[in-house]
Amino acid sequence: MDQLEAPTKQELNTVKSWFDQNEQSLPEDVRSSLRRVLAVYFGFMQSAKRAKATLLTLRMAMGFVPKSERGAQAKVCEAAVEPALTSNLSDAVFDEIRQKRDELQAQVNEYNRKLESARVKPSAGASAQLEFDLARPCELMFSYPSGDRESNKQKQVVDRMQEFEKTKGLHVAYDYTKRVDLRLVVTEIEYQVETVTDPETGKSVRASMADEGPENFQMTWGAIANLIKLHVGFAIPINRLVLIIGQPEFSSSKICRVLHYVAMNLMFVYLYLAEELSDSATLSGDDTSTKVIDVSEDKPDSLAHELDEHLGFVSKRANGTGDKKALNVSLLVGKSQPDPRSTIRFFRTHVGSVGNLLSRLLEWRSPKSGSLLFQGDLSTANLPSPELRKKFELALAGCGAHARRPFWRFRADDQSLCFYMLRGFLMLTQIEHRIDAIGRTRANVLKLRSRYARWIWVAMKNRCVAAITGDVPSPGTYPKGITPNIWPPGTDLNTAAQYVINHFKELTLYLDHPTLEYTNNGRERALRIEKCMLSSSKFRKTRNGRAVLDILRTINATATAAQLDITDYLRYVFKHLDELHDHPERFTPYAVARHLENLKASPRA
Repeated sequence: MDQLEAPTKQELNTVKSWFDQNEQSLPEDVRSSLRRVLAVYFGFMQSAKRAKATLLTLRMAMGFVPKSERGAQAKVCEAAVEPALTSNLSDAVFDEIRQKRDELQAQVNEYNRKLESARVKPSAGASAQLEFDLARPCELMFSYPSGDRESNKQKQVVDRMQEFEKTKGLHVAYDYTKRVDLRLVVTEIEYQVETVTDPETGKSVRASMADEGPENFQMTWGAIANLIKLHVGFAIPINRLVLIIGQPEFSSSKICRVLHYVAMNLMFVYLYLAEELSDSATLSGDDTSTKVIDVSEDKPDSLAHELDEHLGFVSKRANGTGDKKALNVSLLVGKSQPDPRSTIRFFRTHVGSVGNLLSRLLEWRSPKSGSLLFQGDLSTANLPSPELRKKFELALAGCGAHARRPFWRFRADDQSLCFYMLRGFLMLTQIEHRIDAIGRTRANVLKLRSRYARWIWVAMKNRCVAAITGDVPSPGTYPKGITPNIWPPGTDLNTAAQYVINHFKELTLYLDHPTLEYTNNGRERALRIEKCMLSSSKFRKTRNGRAVLDILRTINATATAAQLDITDYLRYVFKHLDELHDHPERFTPYAVARHLENLKASPRA
C-alpha cells in the first residue's frame, strides 16, 4: 500500500468550503466528526504554539499519557507486579538478594564519605585569589559607552475587515517577537524654575540649575558628557558630530565653546593628577606622533600657555645641540593608591618624548616616595636623563612585545630562529594567562615566573647568541647535528637578536616585580585613539585646541579606570566649582568615585 501524503493547505480550504456548503445535509454524527477532523488539521497549520496545543489535545483525546506524567502510574504498576514476581522466589533467596543490596548500598555510602573527607578545603589563612594592588584597572579602549537602554511594549494587530471581512467569530492567538530600535534624539527640556522671596528681609533665592548643566549654556551635563565621549573618546570629528546631530543647538562653535569651558575649569585637576603621578612607585609610558597646524601660542592667558608654564612644551636634545622638532603625544600611566581604580592615564602633547615628560614630573617627585620603576620600549629618547635616573634609583623595565615584533616581521628570513623565538614569546604570554586563571597573587606570580618564564628567557637569549656568533651556549639551544644560521651586523635579525641580548636585564625585570606587566601593550592601546583621531581629523588647528583635548582625554581615561561615568563626574565637580580651584585633590576621578560610593552606601550622611 502506497504511503499517504498529508493534504495541502489549498486542498484543506477546498474541503472546508465544501463542508460549509453541505453541512446541513450531512448526518449529525458525520457532521460532528468531520468538523473535529478539520479543526485538528487547521490547528496544525497555524503558529508553532497553536500546533503544539492542538497536538497535546489530540494525544489526550486518544489516551496517550506523556512520559513525564506516567511516573506515579508506573510506580503503582511496579508495586502491583512486585508481589507476583517475588511470590515465585523462596524466602531464603529473597533474603539473600536483599542482604547483597544492603551491603552494596553500605559500600556506596562509605565511598561517598571518603570522597567528602578527601576533598581539599580552603583554610582560614589561605591567600585570596587576587591581591588588591595587583588587579588590572578597567580598560575600555576609548571611553565608557554613551548609549542607554530602555524597554517598551507595543501591540501589533491584524486588520480583521481587510483580511477576513468580519470582526467577530475569530480565534485570536499571540506570539512575542523582539526588535531593537536605535535612535539619536535631542530632547528639549523646559524647566519651571522657582524663585522664593521673603518680603520681610527682601531675600530672594532662585532654584539652582547646577545639577542640570553649566550656567550660560543650553546643554545639560549629559549632553556635554556624550560630546566628550564621542569626540574625545571615540575620535569623531566635531564637524561630523554636527552633521550627525543636525540640530542648531549643537553647532561647531557651540560644541568647541562648551568643551573649552569644561577643560579650563578641569585644568587644576589635570595638573594635580600630574603631581600625583610624579610620586607613583611604578610608571609606564609611550608616545606617538601627531599634527598641529599652528603651534605658536603667544597669548599669556591661553590654556596652552598655562600648561606650558607647568609642564614645558619644547624639550632640548640629549646632546645639547638644540631643541627637538617632533611633536608627540606622550602618555604616562601610574597609580596614586594601591587601588587599581586610582590609575591615572595622563596625556600631554609637546615637542619631545615621553622621557622628557617623565623628567619634568620627576622634578616634582618627593624624596620620600622611594625608588621608581619605569616600563617603556627602552629607546634612549624615551628615557629620563642619567642624573634623574641616579637620583631616584630609577629601574628600567622593557616590553616583551617590543622585543617580539622584529622576529614576526622578518620570520620568512630565518624560520628556524624566528619561530623558536615566537614560540617562546607565546609561552610567556600563556604563563601570564595561567597566573590570571589561578589568581594573581604575589606568591603565584613569583612562583610561575621564576619556575617557567625565567628559563624561557634564558633559552631565547642563548638562541640569539647562537644566531649572531655561531656559538651554542647550551646543548638544548639547537638539536644535535644542527648548526645555526649566523646573521652579520647590519641585518634586521642581527639587530633583533642584539636587542634581546643587550636589554636582557630590562626585559626580565618584571620577573621579580609582580606589579610590572610582561608587555607595555596597555599603553600602546591607549594611544591608539590618537591614530584614530589623525585618521579621521588629520590634524588639530591650534595648540590651544590640542590642550583642551589633552585635558579632556586625561579626565575621560582616568574616570574610565575609576569606573566612573563622566556624566556623574561633571555633575559633581561643577556643582562644587567654588572649591575646585583651591582643593583639586578632592575632585580627581578616583576621589569623586569614592565619595559618590560613600554617599550611596549611607544616603543619610
